Amino acid sequence: MRFISINNVTEGMIVGKPLYGRAGHLLIQSGTELTQSVILKLKITGYRGLYIKDTFSEGIAPEDVISDKTRHEAAESVRKFIENTVTEKSKYFQSDLKEISNVINKIIDEIMRSGSSVINVIDMKNFDEYTYEHSVNVCVLACFIGIGCDMPQTELYKLGLAAILHDIGKMFIDEKILNKPDRLTAEEFEIIKTHSTIGVEMLNLNNDLPPTVTASILQHHEKYDGSGYPFGKAGKEIPVYAQIISMVDVYDAITTNRPYRSPISSSEAYEYISGNSGQAFNPELVQVFLRKITPFPLGVQVLLSNGQTGIVCKNYESHLLRPLVKIIPTEENPTPGVIDLRSDTDSYNITIKKIFM
Repeated sequence: MRFISINNVTEGMIVGKPLYGRAGHLLIQSGTELTQSVILKLKITGYRGLYIKDTFSEGIAPEDVISDKTRHEAAESVRKFIENTVTEKSKYFQSDLKEISNVINKIIDEIMRSGSSVINVIDMKNFDEYTYEHSVNVCVLACFIGIGCDMPQTELYKLGLAAILHDIGKMFIDEKILNKPDRLTAEEFEIIKTHSTIGVEMLNLNNDLPPTVTASILQHHEKYDGSGYPFGKAGKEIPVYAQIISMVDVYDAITTNRPYRSPISSSEAYEYISGNSGQAFNPELVQVFLRKITPFPLGVQVLLSNGQTGIVCKNYESHLLRPLVKIIPTEENPTPGVIDLRSDTDSYNITIKKIFM
C-alpha cells in the first residue's frame, strides 16, 4: 500500500488501512472503495491523506507500533485524567492514574513486541483531530526513544507517564491564546510559559507521582543550551526525561496542523531536530532520534534528484536518509524498477529532493 495526499485521492481508490474518528469509532474499513462523497467528508474532517491499496504498491506494508485500540484507549484515559484534575475531582485521581499507568505499560509492551527498529510517524498522524492525540503521540515517541537508549522498563514507564501528562497545564490557559492564529504578544507568551508550572502545581495536590515525573513535566521546555524555561537550566541540569520529551514534543508539534501554521513534512522536521542538536536538544539524544524516527515513512511518494519519483518500500536504521525506493513507471520508462539508495553504487549521487504527504 502507499500513502496518498487527500488532494490526490480519487474516486475508486481502495482504502489500505482503516480510518478512525473521535472517540475511536471506525470511519472507513480497510478495503473500502472510495466515492466522491466520502472523499469530500474526509477533506472536511481534516485528514491529510490515507493509505490506499493498488497493484504497484503491493507488498509495502507499514505497521503501526501500537494498535488503534490502544491509541484511542490512551487518548480517552488522558482525557478523563485531565478533565477530573482540572475540575478538582480528586476522588478520581487514583483510579484515573491507574488507568493511565495500565495504558502506558500496554504502549511500551506493544512497541517492544512490534520489533520495529524505526517508527513511521505517518502512522500516528492519520487520525481525525483529537484534543488529546498530541499527548499520546509524545508518549509513544518518547518511549520509542527511551527504548533506543536501552532504558529499563521501570524507567520507560516513568518517561511515558511524564510524556503523556506533559501538557496538562495547558488546560488552564485561555483557549483564545492557545489557538490564536497570529503571532503571540510578549504578554501572551508569558502566559503560555506558565503552563508547565501550573500543571505540576495541580499534580502536586496529590503526592502519588514520582518526583522525577513531575520534575520532567515542569522542565520539558528547558533547552540544552540554557535558553528555555522556566529556570533556564542547561545540559545535564535538565532531567533526561524532560530532554527527551522536549525533543519529541517539538517534532510532533511542527508536523501537526495548528491554527497559526501549516504542518511541515517529516523530512523537514527531521532536519530541524538535527539542526538544533547542541542548542535546543541533547546531541546524544538527537543521534538516537535520527536512527529511530524515519524522515521518509514507508509508503510515501518521493521525488529523487534524478527526476524520477517512487514509493519508499524499506528503511534502514543506520541509513534513514537512504531508503529503498520503488520507481513509478512513466511513458519514457514503463517498467518499474527499484533503487537502493543505501547500497546501489550507481545511485550514490542520487538524493531525495521532496516528499509528498
